Amino acid sequence: MRYVSIIIFCLAFSQSSFGTIYYVSLSGNNANDGSSSRPWRTIQYAATKVPANQGHTIKIAAGTFVENQIHVPQGVHVLGEGRNVTIIKSNSSFYYYPASPGFTNDKFLIRFYSGSSVAGNQSIKNLTIDGDGKKLHGGIFIHNRNNVTVENVRIQYVNFSGLWFSSSNNSTAKNIVLKDCAWGSSSWCSAALQFAHSTNLDISGFDIDEGRGYGIKNLGHDQNQPLTNVKLHHGKVSVHQVGLWNGGSAPNIAIEFWASGFSGTEIYNTYVDNHISIINPNNTQSGTPLKIYNNVFDILGLRTKGSGYCMELSSSSVEVRNNWFNGGYTGIVNWSAKVFTNWNIHHNVFYGISGGPNPTAVVTSYKGGLQNLNLYNNTVEMTQTGQAVHFLEFDNSSRGTNINVKNNLIINGAQAANRVINLRHGGSVSGLNVTNNFFQNITQGTAPGNYSGNISGTSNIVRSGNKPQGFYNHTAGGNLIDKGAFVGYESKPDIGACGDNNVIGTAASSSPPAPTPSPTPVAVSSVTISPATVSVGINGKATLTKAITPSNATNQGVTWTSGNPNIPKVDANGIVTGVAVGSTT
Repeated sequence: MRYVSIIIFCLAFSQSSFGTIYYVSLSGNNANDGSSSRPWRTIQYAATKVPANQGHTIKIAAGTFVENQIHVPQGVHVLGEGRNVTIIKSNSSFYYYPASPGFTNDKFLIRFYSGSSVAGNQSIKNLTIDGDGKKLHGGIFIHNRNNVTVENVRIQYVNFSGLWFSSSNNSTAKNIVLKDCAWGSSSWCSAALQFAHSTNLDISGFDIDEGRGYGIKNLGHDQNQPLTNVKLHHGKVSVHQVGLWNGGSAPNIAIEFWASGFSGTEIYNTYVDNHISIINPNNTQSGTPLKIYNNVFDILGLRTKGSGYCMELSSSSVEVRNNWFNGGYTGIVNWSAKVFTNWNIHHNVFYGISGGPNPTAVVTSYKGGLQNLNLYNNTVEMTQTGQAVHFLEFDNSSRGTNINVKNNLIINGAQAANRVINLRHGGSVSGLNVTNNFFQNITQGTAPGNYSGNISGTSNIVRSGNKPQGFYNHTAGGNLIDKGAFVGYESKPDIGACGDNNVIGTAASSSPPAPTPSPTPVAVSSVTISPATVSVGINGKATLTKAITPSNATNQGVTWTSGNPNIPKVDANGIVTGVAVGSTT
């Protein structure tokens, strides 16, 4: 039998862990081959040339690129030199900014789009998209691509939305900046960041500064479907203090969720300076409660200046804990005519609730009602107002059933006759238990129920330092220590939110931290091919393997090539096939 001899195989390294890097530069030419020495000129052209699903990367140099719409193939990564270093703008022929843009998604500058659900397994990182003063419709649209990462990206001055995930599961957005990216009218508003029908979505490190529409919302999501395992955390949302809806009759919305249940969904460690709206129009029970914790609602902040309220909550199965509610004319309110169940509101600090144009409360059921409401270990300080601001109110024939008010510290510093429980305009309550609270200068109210173990007087708190942590901490040996009833948390609970080492409102008012630098690449020191030589017959096959030293080298990708593919050929997996007699490298 005649044999083909393969003496040794050399390896050509790509510069990616899983594929080839193709280059785009302002000094390039689309007649080039996209190599580092012969880069392409436009990102749009590169996206038409790079093969899909092979882990390749389009690497974009520093500079400002003016582009037509970019359709990124499945499995292809897009990588800039850095946020505010690589800047992408739209060709003027692709501008789109009508007075009523609708839900248009085909006018986004960069699209990760598939007709049916596929594994994207790709990312876009380290760049800025600039909409040229809101002439560009949108920044990045991701549809039917799963496992997509958007990281260290800035999008600014687009007309409709900066970033929109649609039917994109297991995807991530982190360290993103969105500046003035939403649209709005008196009928409805888009948001700077949007998502719909996307489960296991993780969004963190966001800094949203919006001067017209909403900050974050689930636009395009069927209200009859749940919002499952969406995590918003460690971010900041600042929006204009005055909303556009209904002629400006309501404040603007920082975050809006509208879906049929929120199982596994959480909002935490996030700063907002206007209200969060949670709506479950079908009142569907969720398997796991929606959790809202460690956030800061800064309604008294520099932008909103008290014009607004903290949270609209019209859903069942919700836990609200360890938040800092700073101002607003109400804290948490249900405006809906439905009766919602299983609210667990505990270890929050509410300060300076103002009451707005009408008497109101820290927690209000304005219509409908609440069933199985637990208000545990909250600290409330009511400041000077000209009208009543109660702790809990049922209004407009709203009804409360099985209401537990325990271990709360309520301080009334207002001139008005504030009450712990208030019934107004036909509001009613049954199964009310008000126990082991501390009331300072506030009346219990006349709502029927069990009142026992409550303490009154002047609370022993620090009252110095920054609010809430520190200021509302208990003084050693004071009258709040171990005075609460066991409600499932501390075995010997203190009264109020700041006892027993509870941490309140850990979200910072400043911008999120800068992106974590990429790790320093680990260089390859050597490559070993096994076996070093091999012989195969014509049409015979042999498999070569490679070992890279060190084993943690950043670049683990190789390209197998034959010195003369007419003698032996080799595929991308190192499998050699004999073609003709001879030998080669």
